[in-house]
Parts: sequence; structure tokens; C-alpha cells
Amino acid sequence: TVRVGHALGRGDRDGIRRAYFAGLVLVLGTQALSALVMLFGNHAIVALYTGDVVVGTLAAALLLYAALFQFPDGIQVLSSGALRGLNDTRVPMWLAALAYWGIGMPVGAGLGLALGWGPQGMWLGLTAGLSVAAYLLCRRFLRSSRNVPMVTSTPSVTVTDAA
Repeated sequence: TVRVGHALGRGDRDGIRRAYFAGLVLVLGTQALSALVMLFGNHAIVALYTGDVVVGTLAAALLLYAALFQFPDGIQVLSSGALRGLNDTRVPMWLAALAYWGIGMPVGAGLGLALGWGPQGMWLGLTAGLSVAAYLLCRRFLRSSRNVPMVTSTPSVTVTDAA
């Protein structure tokens, strides 16, 4: 948000996009690490919280779904923050609401309740909603950042002595 906002203030379109893509590299790296920890350490993580075998088995399985949504979640947060740096908040709010409540919840309810997939279905719905939000917000940022007017030069100021 801050780097994009500073670049916007300078009229630096390339800086806006550079800030976004630098953030994207960081997001993909941190989300990959997080996903790998959940994939390969799901049972160890669950063991920190419960000794109940039934709860632990379900929680360990759900952590695999949580690993799946790390990437779309990171991208939607990055894109939302970058759009905030462009002073674009209203449309992203509606896009996120559409993705979460128009896609994520109905898909989750359909899979989890109607088809009987239980919590796994809800997590897949959550992942679907996050994926749609990531796509829509990323797309909006990429389009919006192309339309930022660039400052080509700063006006020179000459100070003259009237005396």
C-alpha cells in the first residue's frame, strides 16, 4: 500500500507496478513456505492444540485445505493493498463481497451441506471465493495501474532577485 501510494504520488507508473510485483514475489515465497509447513507438518501443528484423536484427524485434514488457499489468499490481500495505495477502495470492496458471499459461501454451503462433504466442502468453498477475489482484484490492479497518469518532468522554478 505504502510503496504503491508513494509511486502514485510521484506519478511513477513503473514504480507502482514494480512495487506490486516485488510484493508478489514476497507473497509467493511466504505463502509457499506457509503451505509447505501445513502440508508436511499438519499433524505436528494439530498436536500442539489437541490430543483428541477424532478432532486431531479432522484438523490435520483441514490443514491440507488451508495449505491450498494460501496462494489465492496472499494474492487477494496483496492486490487489495495495492489498490488501496491507488486510492481505489470502493470497487475492490464490492468485488471481494461478490467473491466471498456470492461465490465462496454458496459453493461452500453447496459442497459442505447439500452434497454432504462437511467441513472439507466449506474449505473448498472458501478457497473458491478467495481464488475469485484474487483474480478480480489482481485484474483490477493491473488495469488500473496502466491508467495512472505519468509525470514526465517537474516544472523548474527560478528564483530571481527583484532588487
